[in-house]
Amino acid sequence: MLALAGWLRAYGHSLAKVYVTYRLPSSKGNVSGGLSMLRHSGWDYTWLKVWVNRIAPMRLRRAGLPASVSDFLSAMGLSAPVEAVESVKSPEVLAEVRELAPELLVSFSATQRFSDELIGIPSVGAINVHYGALPRYAGLSPYYWHLHNEEPEFGVTLHRIEPELDAGGIIEQSIRPVGDQKTCLGLMLDMAGQVSPLLNRFHSGATSLDNVTEQDLTKRSYFRHPDRAQVADFKRRGYRMMDADSRHRVVEEVRACRSEN
Repeated sequence: MLALAGWLRAYGHSLAKVYVTYRLPSSKGNVSGGLSMLRHSGWDYTWLKVWVNRIAPMRLRRAGLPASVSDFLSAMGLSAPVEAVESVKSPEVLAEVRELAPELLVSFSATQRFSDELIGIPSVGAINVHYGALPRYAGLSPYYWHLHNEEPEFGVTLHRIEPELDAGGIIEQSIRPVGDQKTCLGLMLDMAGQVSPLLNRFHSGATSLDNVTEQDLTKRSYFRHPDRAQVADFKRRGYRMMDADSRHRVVEEVRACRSEN
């Protein structure tokens, strides 16, 4: 939601409804998915995910700041209904989205792949923001993999949603230097800062689904969660999942968002 703050401030009044997906990708449940991640990737990587999704909201709430999607929308002065759903492919969700008859479906950080049926409902189309300069860095945790591979730049891509994950035509990309960033959480926040400008340009008409660049999938790279050996190598080279400064930055950026409304 922090990444969407600027867009919500400018265009949030047009929201019909917000669906929050909460089931981890490719898992029967969040507990089993978390344990599987812990076995495969180790504690440090798993703790980053737990901190962002569970601990950070608790810390924000203690500071009197927006700590949930509903809180954040309220802080923006928006009243769109919010519903947590186990599956956006369920008949009930699909029926309700048809009833809403949206022009556009906007996806950000969803934990589920959308069905052809859902993608086909909005009259204008369905778009997604991905942390990576597609077709490179499709898949999971691009903020980790950009640092792991010591990339000099990171990208954020606004693209059309298609059944194949992160493969739709590119509407626009933002490319920025990684600089001296050494933490996944810090790079995640750097990436988040590029999301709203891309969405605002789309909603202003500066970019559109009528003028996309199809991805050259021969140049595609796709990443999953790192394994323990990869994480150990990551740490040996001086990188970290997060540090005190990046955790503090989350709180201060949320505080700044609230003060601007």
